Amino acid sequence: MSNKLGNIIKEIRLEQRMSQEEFAKELGYTSKSTINKIEKGVNDISYDKLELLIKKYDLELNDLFDNLAKDMGTKVISEDRTERVELTVLCLVEDGNKILLQNRAKKDWEGYTLPGGHVEKDESFVDAVIREMKEETSLTIKNPILVGVKQFPIKYGRYVVFLFKTNEFEGILQSSKEGKMEWVEYKDLSKIKTVDDFEDLLKVMNSNKLSEFQYVVKNDIWNVVLK
Repeated sequence: MSNKLGNIIKEIRLEQRMSQEEFAKELGYTSKSTINKIEKGVNDISYDKLELLIKKYDLELNDLFDNLAKDMGTKVISEDRTERVELTVLCLVEDGNKILLQNRAKKDWEGYTLPGGHVEKDESFVDAVIREMKEETSLTIKNPILVGVKQFPIKYGRYVVFLFKTNEFEGILQSSKEGKMEWVEYKDLSKIKTVDDFEDLLKVMNSNKLSEFQYVVKNDIWNVVLK
């Protein structure tokens, strides 16, 4: 690792008025000697620790590496080609004219929606949707097909949702702490409170012509674009 990057990290620590020992605990290291070696350029700092720095101290990636980038005559991280991406999955499970919905327990996005969750490190998207459905519904789904992608901007990047669909499953339906699971007929969807963008989401997932649901933010207004 460049010693210049170590100096930048040291500057961040000093700006926070923290000792090497305090800074080590802040980043999850067990010894202040690790911070000492990073600041001297002896040891590398892993990307997950850099990401932790960014989140904790509200840093931009190129702000963090600005001085180093100038010395190298290039950008360490290109804003045009590299960004932070959060990966998730959702699944539309059909049983005849019924679909499986989750009445969300969390208040940040209230209403009925499709079950799903985050993709774990090194996990395939197909494996992720099978695992998430098992955790949230107790059902084992089979042959999930990717039918679209949903995305919206988040700080430093974008949030991507891979949209799957299947009518093959086995097991006994059970709810989880994420919300109560219920089978709902398509014709009854207008009778329940779904999340705000649910109609557009289903439109993409059940269409032969659409494949993408995107939120485009302009003047602080979130607009839905279907493609």
